[in-house]
Order: sequence, then structure tokens, then C-alpha cells
Amino acid sequence: MKTAEAKFSFPVLGFTPDRDIWGFQDLDALTTCGPLTLKKDMQLGMELIDSDGRRWVVRSVRRTGRKGRFPSWLLWTVLTAAPQSRIEHDLDELTPVSLAEALERACAAIEASPDIYGPEGEDEETIETRVAKVRAAKSVAGVFDLIGLDTFEAY
Repeated sequence: MKTAEAKFSFPVLGFTPDRDIWGFQDLDALTTCGPLTLKKDMQLGMELIDSDGRRWVVRSVRRTGRKGRFPSWLLWTVLTAAPQSRIEHDLDELTPVSLAEALERACAAIEASPDIYGPEGEDEETIETRVAKVRAAKSVAGVFDLIGLDTFEAY
């Protein structure tokens, strides 16, 4: 199935095979990426879990064009040196997971990369505190509020 056919309930969490976690607030964020994402096949094998616990695995990614109209695309490219592309995924649907399972996956990703998701300054919470807060989240959207997930738009 294609990305647009999946009818995601946003936000969506993305778990890459290298145990990274990504976040997508809407279909636009999910179907936008920078050149590195395509060049390095960064989304291949990524598992997507939506707010209802439905999940899919990304089998392939195809560039369908550039994001936005030419003037805004060119301005973004000049300012960031990362032209954004519009993409489409080929997805295989998997069995749904519970909220608890999705939160545990998020916690495992955080614990696997404390340098990315851990505190940046002395006044910030510890990685253990952050994991405990994610584990106690009441929804997938709560994960976004707690750890500020990145998208592939700049990569």
C-alpha cells in the first residue's frame, strides 16, 4: 500500500532499524525529506506506529518530486543547502500494538541513544526521568511533547 492509502491517525512514531525514533505530526511531514534520507535509504525498514496503535513497515521509498512550488523550494535549498523532496512509501501493514507497547519502543529508543535524547545541560532532567515520563504518557502525542522528535525534512 502507498503512504496516502494508509489513512494514518496522526501523530505517527517512526522507528528505524538502527533504533532511532522519529516523529510525524501530519502527512506532509511524513512525505517530506531531504537528500540524505533518499541517498542513504534512511527510511527503509522503518516501522510506523500511529496514534491508534496501527503499524506499518516501510518497504521502499520513492521520490515523487520536490516539495513546494519552485520559488519556495529554491529559497529553502539556498538557505539550508538541503533541497526537500516529496516522497511516497510502499508499506506493509503489521498487527497493531497497544499504547504500552508503543511507549516501551519509544523508551528503548531513548535508552539506546542517551547522547541524542538525554539532557543537554545541567538543569535538564536525567535520561531516567525522561524515560519514566514517556512510559507514563497517556498517548502517542504525549511522546512528542516530552522529547521533541525530529523529522527527515532536513536530512
